[in-house]
Amino acid sequence: MQTKLTGSKLRQICRTRRWLAALLLIATLAISFNLHSGEEIVDERFRLAEKALREGSIEQAQTHLEAILKENPDDKDACNLLGNIALAQGQFEQAKKNYNCALDADPLFAETYNNLGVLALKQGQINEAMVNFKAAVNIDPKRADSWYNMGQILMASGQTGPAEEHLRRAIKADPNHAASRYRLAVLLLGMRRGDEAIRLLEEAVKADPGNPEFLFLLATVLDDLGRIEEASKRYLEARNAGSDSQVLPLYLAETQIKLGQTKAAQRELRAILNDSKVDAGIKEKAATLMKEIGSDGIY
Repeated sequence: MQTKLTGSKLRQICRTRRWLAALLLIATLAISFNLHSGEEIVDERFRLAEKALREGSIEQAQTHLEAILKENPDDKDACNLLGNIALAQGQFEQAKKNYNCALDADPLFAETYNNLGVLALKQGQINEAMVNFKAAVNIDPKRADSWYNMGQILMASGQTGPAEEHLRRAIKADPNHAASRYRLAVLLLGMRRGDEAIRLLEEAVKADPGNPEFLFLLATVLDDLGRIEEASKRYLEARNAGSDSQVLPLYLAETQIKLGQTKAAQRELRAILNDSKVDAGIKEKAATLMKEIGSDGIY
């Protein structure tokens, strides 16, 4: 049975429905706004924490991160970053607690597994470190840092084959991961594969042009292979990049002598002999070279 409504009652019901609809819309907008604002506040606090860390204000960074966790105890990024801060300060137990907090929030957080691996390494727990690094790459095969860390462990234990494989996996995961190219080049040099090492070092320098270690090692390899002009150029680049190696001026002088640049070599050798901080053995070699060149620059 259907009831008939008068015109006034019908209009009243329609107005009531419109009011209810309006109230529901306002409530929905308020909820959406509050959620969005909350997310923005968390993001801003996290950005402020990262900025504070870059500026060396560790306590300020911790304050921002702890404020995030106070509102949301399951924020994996805040837990993870607090773990990194604790790790850097040598607070290993606190670091582990924070990393576990991150994994409780997200059991598939590959970055935290990698960080747990680093923590285990610092504690001398090599097997546990490998377990965590493997967990990281199982979750995210493109984690170059985890492949690199495993390669470092294998390399240190003399497992050259597996070490090479893991370092190559790191490069495959991130072609711009210069550190992996550098360490693989060092490994290949020990295996007397100099040409391959040079190629990798050149790629590492291309990925990180201002790295003095990469430039210096590349220079020494070129030097050993008799590519003297290239080696001399790279030694100068390594110095300009900030290399503090005491032997660099000596090696540079040796290349300059071979290239007939004896005046330049003399300047390098004099600088070595006049530097009180230089090792005695290096000074002795510099003095021998200076004597062989002669005061007039004749070798």
